[in-house]
Amino acid sequence: MRQRLRAMVPLAAALLLLALQLWPGGAAALRFERTRFVQGAWWEPVSSQFVHLNLSHALANAAALLLIAWLLRSLLGSARQSGLLAGALAGVALRLVIDVDCAYYAGFSGALHGWLGGALAVLREPAGRFAPWRWGLLGLLLLKVGLELAGRLPTAWNFPVYYPSHAAGLAGGLCAAGFMRLAGRTRASLEAHQQRG
Repeated sequence: MRQRLRAMVPLAAALLLLALQLWPGGAAALRFERTRFVQGAWWEPVSSQFVHLNLSHALANAAALLLIAWLLRSLLGSARQSGLLAGALAGVALRLVIDVDCAYYAGFSGALHGWLGGALAVLREPAGRFAPWRWGLLGLLLLKVGLELAGRLPTAWNFPVYYPSHAAGLAGGLCAAGFMRLAGRTRASLEAHQQRG
């Protein structure tokens, strides 16, 4: 039963993205707009990540969310995935706050970049084995984000894509992964020390 409920979380999140997009006025009310943020709409750096600029944008991100959840379903527990996603969301939100040139924003893709990148960084190697596929995929994701920031990748969208959100989400996910790895090593070191002493 618990496994079934855990499998429903990504589906519920994807449906939330679509419901907020289809809710009349929802996307416009929740997206980040610098003028509203400066006037006190402090929630917009986070709420804007759950709404999109149009329905095809929302559908693409909902599909990517389901794909990443499916890929990670047996590799990482839901608590670790939630931590990675929280780090990615925080990375994007921080970027929106500090980038005074960003007038508006909506979309979940920055969080998706961080969730996937963080997962690739935090996955454990099978005992005594090196998993080059994991580091290769992370390298490709970093290359993609770098090319986007350099303006070297074309866009398929009919609106300007704010590529710094992809980099910020990835940075947030990688920071969360680093904290998880550090916490795991610290815990293992403390347990080893307690067993010796």
